[in-house]
Amino acid sequence: MRSGELAAPDMQPRSAGAAAMVAARLTSVSRWICGFSALIALILPLPVLYEVIMDQLGRPPSWVFETTGYAMIMIAFTASGYGLSTGHHFRVSLLSDKFPQLAAPLAVLSGALEACFGAILLIAGWTQAYGAYAQDLRSDTLLQVPQFLPELAFPIGGLAILLQGLAHLISPPRRGLM
Repeated sequence: MRSGELAAPDMQPRSAGAAAMVAARLTSVSRWICGFSALIALILPLPVLYEVIMDQLGRPPSWVFETTGYAMIMIAFTASGYGLSTGHHFRVSLLSDKFPQLAAPLAVLSGALEACFGAILLIAGWTQAYGAYAQDLRSDTLLQVPQFLPELAFPIGGLAILLQGLAHLISPPRRGLM
């Protein structure tokens, strides 16, 4: 695979042992989080349709723009683990293409970096969302959405990335690339 291409979805575990089972469970949880994202994506057109109809009737709602923006942020963060689990993400494979013997160690390094990034996003996102909850922060709009709700996208997305990173550490993809 060339640099900048999408990784192949060849993500089956190497062995059928307990580690592979744990990795499969972690991937499953990550995909459930993505299912939550898909549900939001399916519901998202409804308020937009409502806004279009009400706008044509001369009574546009003030809340649709804000809530759909928050929903799009949630979709992006919660779907991130799915992209890692299926290989539908961008990666640079220059080193592993040039030196195939480095493919497996680079896959482990990649999993470790995914897990670290996910943990950082989870902890920082949770701290931010909890701070917004504790301070009762609200948006400056008419709707006054509690800000901890859209900020939950960060820890949820971090959890999905962390779980998938751990799955890649426990059972790297067959080809050794992610």
